[in-house]
Amino acid sequence: MASLSKDKGTTWRIQFVDRDGNRRTIRVGKMTARAAETFRRRIEGLIGCQIAGHPIDAELAEWVRDLPDDLHGRVANTGLLPHREQTAGTLGTLLDNYFATIDVKPSTRTRYKQTETLLLEHFGAERALRTIHKVDADRWRAWLVESGYAPAKVAKEVGIARQVFRMAARWDMIARNPFEGVRAGSQRNRDRLHYVGAAETGKLLEAAGSADWRCIIALARIGGLRCPSEVLRARWADVDWEANRLRVESPKTEGHAGKAERTIPLFPELRRVLLESFEEAEPGAVFVVGGYRDATAANLRTQFARIVKRAGLTQWPRLFNALRASRATELAAEYPAAICTAWMGHSAAVAEAHYQIVRDEDYARAAASAKMGGAPSGARAAQMAAQQAHADNRKGSQNSPQAPKEAGVTRSHAEDRERTRNGKVGATGLEPVTSAM
Repeated sequence: MASLSKDKGTTWRIQFVDRDGNRRTIRVGKMTARAAETFRRRIEGLIGCQIAGHPIDAELAEWVRDLPDDLHGRVANTGLLPHREQTAGTLGTLLDNYFATIDVKPSTRTRYKQTETLLLEHFGAERALRTIHKVDADRWRAWLVESGYAPAKVAKEVGIARQVFRMAARWDMIARNPFEGVRAGSQRNRDRLHYVGAAETGKLLEAAGSADWRCIIALARIGGLRCPSEVLRARWADVDWEANRLRVESPKTEGHAGKAERTIPLFPELRRVLLESFEEAEPGAVFVVGGYRDATAANLRTQFARIVKRAGLTQWPRLFNALRASRATELAAEYPAAICTAWMGHSAAVAEAHYQIVRDEDYARAAASAKMGGAPSGARAAQMAAQQAHADNRKGSQNSPQAPKEAGVTRSHAEDRERTRNGKVGATGLEPVTSAM
């Protein structure tokens, strides 16, 4: 369909007849014979797509994208391609379009804007998208690493950049996403995890200074709520005192089916704090945290940092996230994953990657009950053998049947239930005290 001929020296031209029967000529200039033949085959590919009315494939689109402006213009003059002036896009244009079309929470938009800043700082707003290749994406990642950003931060930025350029490909601004295949790495940063134990929590509650802040700390640390998004949305109407449950609105996950809200237990320690605050609240109060209605996360972190200092504690990374992570860790040690994820409002994978912490008491418990090959060792094994022998000797002498036991109910539970029937409820509420905060 297309012929290749040499003008003089190493100057080449390609000729073909377009779909309207007109003879077209593309002067491709100086290049090797092999390069000129490759160019001719690409032109034939464009001609075939035009005649058949098919879009060009990814390989051909990448070749078109990489054409220098002068050669692209010569091909466009024949009608095989649109002129770049009609489809040209810059990084600045892409980012403007991206932020104009995404529907995300304000906090997420703010987070994405950080990636925008880093892209513009490295490439510039006027950088043509077609000139950003895979190697440039790799260099951008390397630049982030050289700038001293943590691995988790780098991974997050690469992920968002990949998402932005994926939209550019969808909008036909580029043929391929240069960030596809760029190694992101793990977004986990175990060094920033901190477990806030029961003793520390008690000090924080004592240093809180107000009912609002006691509720903020209790909801985040004991209830495991996200702060501030879930904490500040908690209403007194969400508290079911009789059933010992708390309804939690979750703006972060409301876009997922069935994830707009969840219900958590009204843990005894949480119930105690909320009940004290409820008794102090003004008549008709709607929100559990009456103040800070317009507070940002940064405002609350600043004030919470003062409380941490007042409590005599050393400030830890990710102040509020550590409270939620501490509760997630405790629940994971006591309950199956399905229950923990339902109460915490995140997946098991997210919990493992970003929340669950190995505590000092975990090491201590393991050291105290370590087993080899699935069997107890040493003195514990001997003790168990002696107990079994003693039990065997007593068989046959006990003819009376044992009293039936209700499944999962201990004597202390039964006694607590009896006190409840008699109207005597302990200070910790209707549920048994949890083993840890």
